[in-house]
Amino acid sequence: MNTIQSTSGTVTFRLKETNALKETPILFDYSYGRGNRLKYSTGYKTLVKNWDPKNQKIRSISTISNREEINKRLLKIKSDFVDAVTKMDEEDKSNKEALKSIFDQIMGRKTGAPTNNIKFIKYGDDFVEANEKNSITTASMKLSPGTVRSYKQTMKQIKKFNKENNYQLDFDKIDMTFYYAFVSFLEKEGFSLNTIGKHIKNVIALLNRATEDGINTNLKYKHRDFKRVSEKTTSIYLTAKEIDELYKLDLSHNKEWERARDIFLIGYYTGQRVSDYNGLNNNHIKIFDGKEVFEIFQKKTKKTVFIPIHHRIKEIMTLRYNGNLPKKLSDQHINEYIKKIGRKAKIKENVMTKITIGGAIKEETIPKHKLIGTHTARRSFCTNAYLSKMPVIDIMSLSGHTTEKEFYNYIKVTPQERAIKIADSTFFNSQI
Repeated sequence: MNTIQSTSGTVTFRLKETNALKETPILFDYSYGRGNRLKYSTGYKTLVKNWDPKNQKIRSISTISNREEINKRLLKIKSDFVDAVTKMDEEDKSNKEALKSIFDQIMGRKTGAPTNNIKFIKYGDDFVEANEKNSITTASMKLSPGTVRSYKQTMKQIKKFNKENNYQLDFDKIDMTFYYAFVSFLEKEGFSLNTIGKHIKNVIALLNRATEDGINTNLKYKHRDFKRVSEKTTSIYLTAKEIDELYKLDLSHNKEWERARDIFLIGYYTGQRVSDYNGLNNNHIKIFDGKEVFEIFQKKTKKTVFIPIHHRIKEIMTLRYNGNLPKKLSDQHINEYIKKIGRKAKIKENVMTKITIGGAIKEETIPKHKLIGTHTARRSFCTNAYLSKMPVIDIMSLSGHTTEKEFYNYIKVTPQERAIKIADSTFFNSQI
């Protein structure tokens, strides 16, 4: 391994999880003396496949625009740290607090007070505020506006829980007792099981960050039962016939509805997440071998995909937007309008829903159009593409699913529909 040697220790950079499917933190690791180590987050994250462990840097991949910036920063951290350690007294070279102080200074962190004096609630509030003000300079650590709102909601509930229970919450009090108390509190507040799970997920994420930063040393939250709770929600897909009804619906009297419907259909005919299909423009259109395709960098998977442009998307562009794609509309407005558009398109099939609210299971039958949302476009594409016998590997290459298990859990195919598809296979139609 390529390392920098000093008179008293070794500096390396490594990934926190070498088998992670998602981005994982790049850690600073300083080994000194016998069995002594100092390890902290550098503030950067990357996919395992993009990391060169031998040379301890981001690989030279053209789609990673800031790779040179990150690699230069890592080298600077190494050289500055080794230079500072070299100038230390021999006694201080094995003093963990002194070494940590050097690292904090290099990273531009405040070192006036011991980091373990930072309270959990303040840490969470500071993290939310930094993202709201967009003052986090590391691209891989920046959160989307929706995720920032989610963290902010979690901190609101944490503070309410802390006040009502006089819990005096801090890092050292976050254990299984806190977990059960907080979940019980959220149930009494009337939250659904999945919303409770979202808050637990955010708490764990904050604790992971604080631990990587050396602020938290209490690892009781790593207990296997300290986990996100969830349940399968009632998810629907629109059949090819229902998609056709949406496409043919005359919405010229309401341009906002028309734009929301057209953006939704672009989501359907590309199979992308709303974060990728809402906001596509003509700059995303490329030509390969005479065929027009969308070139889309998926925000979640960090992959670039190429998707053939469906003839109906071209018709939408030509008929209503002078050859352009419709301008971006807020996700909230699309979700609001598409339900009303679905009702107008007579998508009225009754659907049984089941949800856990406040610890109790609630069942309700509601019209299908009330369940349509921005996510329905991608789910409908995946399901209908599967039923049309498009190879699963090709669907996944467009949708961004990483495993077949994940894909089959995502699509909404009834046992009857799957049986019909299987019956049409060569095996069941062979004369042998």
